[in-house]
Amino acid sequence: MHRLISRMPDRKVIYLDTGCCGMAGAFGMLEEKYDLSREVAKPLVEKIRALPYGTIVVASGTSCRQQINHLTPVRARHMAEVIAEALE
Repeated sequence: MHRLISRMPDRKVIYLDTGCCGMAGAFGMLEEKYDLSREVAKPLVEKIRALPYGTIVVASGTSCRQQINHLTPVRARHMAEVIAEALE
């Protein structure tokens, strides 16, 4: 993903090396795992919240996008959305 987006015109890529989003499929939705899920996601959430306004956040995993959308003011996008937009 990183290399592909880097080749798109007018795009600056920042790779956020944060590990897991904490959701891991249904794991983060389980009531007894919810707090742990948020704790695992904390490094990612902090880095996303520190990004400049308007930054596009790309996440391949469905549960990752859901976790990002739930815990940050950002709507994470799938790589296919970003590619489709670049082709317009």
